Amino acid sequence: MPRLKQTEEILKLMKNKEQIRNTGIIAHIDHGKTTLSDSLLAEAGLLSPSIAGEARALDYLEEEQKRGITIKAANISLLHEVEQRPYVINLIDTPGH
Repeated sequence: MPRLKQTEEILKLMKNKEQIRNTGIIAHIDHGKTTLSDSLLAEAGLLSPSIAGEARALDYLEEEQKRGITIKAANISLLHEVEQRPYVINLIDTPGH
């Protein structure tokens, strides 16, 4: 999996629809959606594996952090490589209600 890429390289990938995957994580409240998101961020090198699952990186609102729940959907683009071919993964973490 690529760890660091230049912005120009990522933008070039985003122009090729064959190398884009869109994914949303949808489940009931307290079923691990944000924990899974943290784990995927750690695997992509954007978050330390030691805090994955506790960081709640995509819960960006103060109220979300304070209450420990996702209130608003959040998205992020990740880089993933399969058989030496890079892909952009557009990930959406949704609230459970």
